[in-house]
Amino acid sequence: MSTLRDEVEALKKKVEGRAEERDKVNSRSWTGRTQYNLTALHKFLFQFVLALSWIYTHILRPVARVLFKPITWLWHLYRLLWDKAVYYEDKYQERQFSKTRAGIFLAVSAGFAWYLFIPLIVFLFHAVLYLTTVKHDEVVYLTNSQEILPHENEHSVQGCHALPCTDQNSIYFRIRASNFNEAWSILSGRGLFFPDYVAASVPVAVSRCKITSYGLRVKFLMRGFDIYPDLLQTECSPLLEQP
Repeated sequence: MSTLRDEVEALKKKVEGRAEERDKVNSRSWTGRTQYNLTALHKFLFQFVLALSWIYTHILRPVARVLFKPITWLWHLYRLLWDKAVYYEDKYQERQFSKTRAGIFLAVSAGFAWYLFIPLIVFLFHAVLYLTTVKHDEVVYLTNSQEILPHENEHSVQGCHALPCTDQNSIYFRIRASNFNEAWSILSGRGLFFPDYVAASVPVAVSRCKITSYGLRVKFLMRGFDIYPDLLQTECSPLLEQP
């Protein structure tokens, strides 16, 4: 009985060995590699679709629901204004479409969107960004303020959170005139916002500064999308003058 069991075990090991050898040969063959790559590709695509589905369900769809209502309300309001502005009643009290009124209405709409609506959206975005990221009386070490966009009166200031400065604790700020920065300066009792004067308060030498700033401090956003935090207020003392 034991002999029969041993023969069965030996035969089983022999079959498993041959199967393993076939798998090794198949994995080294072109057909085997192709099958493996196709399987990996199918697995990746399936997981990729699952990830996209999660993003849509948990991020895009909730955000779209929030934005859809005000957009729909604005669209209905615009359609109502359109109907009232571009139609007139003739002597038979029938509504007639006026190409002149429609052209004027579109021109006024474009001006309103460019000079009022879009700046308002940008202002609200900066207001939300300020409320969620503002830092008051933060102590940093700044130097090398320079005007980088003269026609837009935009300045750059670089520094770091602590000494010595390294690539891990360095930071860039932008000083620029915007509707929100103007409103903040006026409401703070500082008058109009002048980027030149804010930049001028940062000496050439490395200085210990107490600042007010807001914005995202993500290096990837700075490098890839040119998004920098805004510097609103500075109070600097060069390190050489400190006791």
